Amino acid sequence: MTTPATGVHDAVVAIWTEVLGTEVTPDADFFLLGGHSLLATRMIARVEQTLGVKVRLRDVFDHAELDDFVGLVTDLAAARP
Repeated sequence: MTTPATGVHDAVVAIWTEVLGTEVTPDADFFLLGGHSLLATRMIARVEQTLGVKVRLRDVFDHAELDDFVGLVTDLAAARP
């Protein structure tokens, strides 16, 4: 059985891979993989479309590492009504 956090992790990895056009490793940093504000905006739209979670651009800068970003998205998803 897949836990919600694992599902979010897998979805975020797939989104980052698609947006960045590169393999995403567990210790990945969005910006060190070539991300920039335009790609972050695209990624945010995909996260909202795929997971129904609204992430701010500032959040991407504050949570640029994969595990940190996944934790943020998981927390935001859990806080939804």
